[in-house]
This record gives sequence, C-alpha cells and structure tokens, in this order.
Amino acid sequence: MTITQPTNFRRFFAMVLFGAIAVTALTAASARAAAIYVDCPLTQARREITTPLPADWWTTPVVNSLSETKVANIGGEPALMCIYGSSGSVQMKAPAGMTCSASGAGFSCTSPGVVAPVTYSTGPIILKQTYLADLDNNSGNNAQADIWFQAKTATKLFITPRNGAKIAVGDRSNRGFAGCSVASYSSDSVKLNQIPVGSYICVKTNQGRISQFRMNDISGGSPKVLKLGYTTWQ
Repeated sequence: MTITQPTNFRRFFAMVLFGAIAVTALTAASARAAAIYVDCPLTQARREITTPLPADWWTTPVVNSLSETKVANIGGEPALMCIYGSSGSVQMKAPAGMTCSASGAGFSCTSPGVVAPVTYSTGPIILKQTYLADLDNNSGNNAQADIWFQAKTATKLFITPRNGAKIAVGDRSNRGFAGCSVASYSSDSVKLNQIPVGSYICVKTNQGRISQFRMNDISGGSPKVLKLGYTTWQ
C-alpha cells in the first residue's frame, strides 16, 4: 500500500520550508550588515622623495610594515588610520553610522546597538611544513592546535583542522567576525593551492571561538614556510 501526502499539505510544507530558508538568509545578511571588518590596504608602505634631484644625487626609499592601527579624530570625524612606522600612515573615514575599533591588521565596525566583537588573540604566525598552530593562544601546542600544515608528499600539501577545529574557505574574502560567524565549516583538509597568497580563511577553533587568518606569504621550495596573520574573537 502506498501512502501519498495531500496536495495541499505538500504546498503548505513547501511554503514553510521556503519561509525558513528566507529567514535564515535574512538573518545571515543582517549579521553581515550589522558588523563588518575593514582591512588595512597595505601590508607594507614605501616612502621616497619624488622631487627631481641633481646629477650624482640619489635617494633611498624607506619601507616599513604595518606597525599600528587606531581610530583617530580627523576634522571632527572618526577616521580609520593604518600606520607604517616612519613610512607614514594612510586613513579613511569610518563607515557612516558605524562605530569602529582597531582589531589586528584592520578595524571591526558595528552598527548602533550591536555589541562589537572582542579580540581574544591576534598576531603573525610563521607556520613551517608539518608544524601546527593554535589560533586561540598563538602557540604550537599539539594538544591545543587548530590547524596543521600537513605534507602527504613533497607536492601534496594541505591545511588540516585539528582537535575538533573546523575551516571555512568560502570565497576567500575578508569576512571578519560577522561573515565568519555565519560561514559553513568543515573538518576536511584544504589543499594549499586552494589558499593562494591574499586569501582569508575562517576557522572555528577547538575552543569554539571564531577566527580568521590571511595567507600573507608562501616561501621556500621543500619544505615550505607559510606566513599568516590571524585574529581570533572572544
């Protein structure tokens, strides 16, 4: 005997399911709109004299890495300022209607009434091939590690979550706390060639925190060395 659902019931179920999907999408979009992460535009800044010089004279450019981020008052309005040591600084107006605070290599900005995410840990990580990294406390403690630079062979290289941590590659854009909070996570390994320099990857740490790292550099032949910049939120 075959049991079929009435047509009206199927229509009702479809409407409920569609409504649930729509609410989920709206909730995710609202989370993104309520909080954004603004990244500094440069990892290094170059300062040099551009005025023409007489013959036999030359200038040596000054190059510095990002040394500080802060929110400054410029002309009576909040501005996001990225400072590059003696090379100078660059700045932009804070997004309209949002409150921003310095966070890692950029700024966390939230709409009124939204609690800004609190940075738990941030900094650079040099991750050697076959080594591990803890994104909660920036350590290589194997028992607490969240990601492993795994090498199955000299050419088959992966970033593999460890100890219950999960990874969300997504579109590799800078999603910050808001975007990473609604990302789709997996415990699967990710091929290194799927994370080129400039990629941002969301991580849910083994302690349940939201984190994001940027692939700043991939160097060396075999073994390779990765340079990451990360921020983990409370």
